[in-house]
Amino acid sequence: MHNENKDYFAHLRETDYVLWGTGRIAQAFYQKYCVERKQLQEPLYWCDNVAATQGRKIGRDGTIVSAQEVFSLSARYYLEGKPLAIIIGATGINLLQIISQLEEQAVKAEICSAVQLDAVRYFKEHEAETAEITAMFADEKSRFLYHRLVENMQLGRPVDFSLVQTNQYFANDVIPTIRDGEVFVDAGVCGGEEIDKALAINPQIHVHAFEPDAQSYQLLKEKYHAFSQVTLYPYALWNEKKQLSFCGNAATPSASRLGAADTQGNMITSVPLDEMLKEPATFIKMDIEGAEYNALLGAEQMIREHHPRLAICVYHSLEDYIRIPLLIRSFYHGYQFYFRHHSVTSGESVFYAIWDTGINGAVFSLSLHSKEGRV
Repeated sequence: MHNENKDYFAHLRETDYVLWGTGRIAQAFYQKYCVERKQLQEPLYWCDNVAATQGRKIGRDGTIVSAQEVFSLSARYYLEGKPLAIIIGATGINLLQIISQLEEQAVKAEICSAVQLDAVRYFKEHEAETAEITAMFADEKSRFLYHRLVENMQLGRPVDFSLVQTNQYFANDVIPTIRDGEVFVDAGVCGGEEIDKALAINPQIHVHAFEPDAQSYQLLKEKYHAFSQVTLYPYALWNEKKQLSFCGNAATPSASRLGAADTQGNMITSVPLDEMLKEPATFIKMDIEGAEYNALLGAEQMIREHHPRLAICVYHSLEDYIRIPLLIRSFYHGYQFYFRHHSVTSGESVFYAIWDTGINGAVFSLSLHSKEGRV
């Protein structure tokens, strides 16, 4: 039973705090807990290490300040005997760098991460579903990794080497190889690294690759123009065909996201996988920065009828750790489920669904046709 009214932020409600970060994580945290849920007061300040952002307004009427200003603020609060909290809106290396800055300056403040606070609230409210999913897994390794990662997020452990499994998506202990006649759907291609790996393992496959980022798509066209096995699509996978705003990331194309326009206000076309392929997919990999759930809804018929092997990233939102496994199970109960984590930080978690009866004509037909022209 969910308790949406339970307040996991009582200890911070009356405390002045700085929200460190101005990117997606910090802004999503602010929107959820300051604007929508109203469980936190407005930040005293926002902080960003990028000098160009400092002095700008953000949120309702917040100001972005430098790290040095936060250090001075924390010293003043400490001398005055007033509590101060610093909530870090970052993950991975960025989180570790900010923690290192604060430790070097011996900052006297309560330090926590936005992801940690969000995880404590979310997984407390969804304990029953978390236990249900843990019980779904086919091996003890999956149960350990899933439990450990959920625990790490709630305890704020930024790094855990015990989690790391090699070979993300395939060529691992869950999906050991790419088979003859594989019909491989790669959603979120970026530079084509997984296509290259798949072709190196077995060139006797057909790849359907979806990459909505215009710059990445053009580079992929040039890279694969001589590969008859690869069909490229300049679309995002979604649950319906429509125009979506697209937040491109020129510095890190793999971090491009649907749902918020970038500075150019770019719009892209989204499509359901069920409407794009004539041949049944046998393996679907998705790493599409939080669009996985909607993309799976758009592949429901494919999954129900043909049961392709699935390697789906679930680390882009806390909700995906629960809703994606339950959604896939609702499509087909015959899958065996696995969980692997492919990073020392909280990123790169993959939920695997496997239904292996071997290659046969009914399930694994190779027609090499699609509704899109070959590149």
